[in-house]
Amino acid sequence: MIICSCNVIRDCDIRAAAARGCTDARSAYASMGCEFECGGCQELADDIVEQVLSNPPEIDQRAA
Repeated sequence: MIICSCNVIRDCDIRAAAARGCTDARSAYASMGCEFECGGCQELADDIVEQVLSNPPEIDQRAA
C-alpha cells in the first residue's frame, strides 16, 4: 500500500528500512534518498517503523 504519495513510498519500503536499522520515518525516508514533502504521511510512517522495531523477526537458532 502506498503510504507517501509525494515520494511513492510503500509500507513494505518503510518496513524494510526499519529492518535495516532505521529508527524513525525521517531516517527511513533518508535511507531511500527521500524526505518529507507535505508531511501527511509522517505519523503513519512512524507508526510502521515503531511496529517493526517492537516486533523483531524471530531468528531460527537451527540456521545460526
